[in-house]
Amino acid sequence: METFFIFFTTFFIQLIIAVEMNLVAPLAPYISEYFKIKPSSVVFFNIGFSIVGLLVPILGAFADKYGKKRSIILSLLFFIIGTIISGLAKIPILFAIGRVFIGIGYFALSGINFSYISEFIPYESRGKASGLLRLAFGIAILGSPIYATTLIAKYNNLLSIYLPLTIIGIISLIFMTMLPETEKNNEIKLEIRELNSLIKKPINFKALLIAFLFLATPLFLMNFLGIYLSSHFKLNQLKIGYVYTIVAFGTMFGVIFAGLFIDKIGKEKLAKISYSLVFVSLIILLISNSLNLIIVSLILMALGLDSGWTAYQTLLSEIEPNKKGIFMSLLYTINAIAVTVFSILGP
Repeated sequence: METFFIFFTTFFIQLIIAVEMNLVAPLAPYISEYFKIKPSSVVFFNIGFSIVGLLVPILGAFADKYGKKRSIILSLLFFIIGTIISGLAKIPILFAIGRVFIGIGYFALSGINFSYISEFIPYESRGKASGLLRLAFGIAILGSPIYATTLIAKYNNLLSIYLPLTIIGIISLIFMTMLPETEKNNEIKLEIRELNSLIKKPINFKALLIAFLFLATPLFLMNFLGIYLSSHFKLNQLKIGYVYTIVAFGTMFGVIFAGLFIDKIGKEKLAKISYSLVFVSLIILLISNSLNLIIVSLILMALGLDSGWTAYQTLLSEIEPNKKGIFMSLLYTINAIAVTVFSILGP
């Protein structure tokens, strides 16, 4: 029963942070109009969101030293505060500040959530646990465009989107206080030296570099897809939401497939197969001007991306078994660096 409650709580935490992360791209045309800024400037809201991800290893070290449950609670508080600020924002700078708080919560929780679960299950079954969290991510990608565009069409304000996330966040916070704490490692030091020692190991450096390069594809494409569909195919906000939802079926298939077969196929092998599928889908995308064919290639890309990331994240979870919180936080710091770099380069 305790294990079920752990999965239940972390699943909903993963769900709400993934929903928020996937709101800005499909809502780019609306946000640009809401704050009266250029559509191409909307992506800059991701910079404040992502750059704070550089601080996440501190929370990862905090998690290993003082307990992962405590770190999740602290990170969730940052996320909740951010959703309140962003929901009430009437000017761009306030919305950006809210997303900074959300960014701290998102990148910290993405890494620590999985490392928390892994303390309670063996490595052999960890692929299914990773698949469950990625399922939450898949549901978020599938549902967030329709969720956001429907509420915007009905209420025409950002609070209608962020208030439900705040409420679920508070409920998850209460549930989290009832869960067990993980083992603490008093030898961990909250120092830059600790991070450098991890990054300098050749296998760690290569693993993180692969993650950075792999993230280039979704960040370049998906961040600007809404603007591209609006300008090139003249789709309105609701139809853009439909496209994102259709593409998200690829994510759902990817995480379900990974969850079912990751431990049978093998984590490394599945990651390689999935990344090959992404490469093929990109070739189709480059040679096509048809909206239908573009959508099909995006579905294939999403399938490969999410099955591959599920496998790769699970594979990396045992590289540093005694410093799992720090290393998984480093993985999502690389995510944050990638978001920052490609948000600046994109426009």
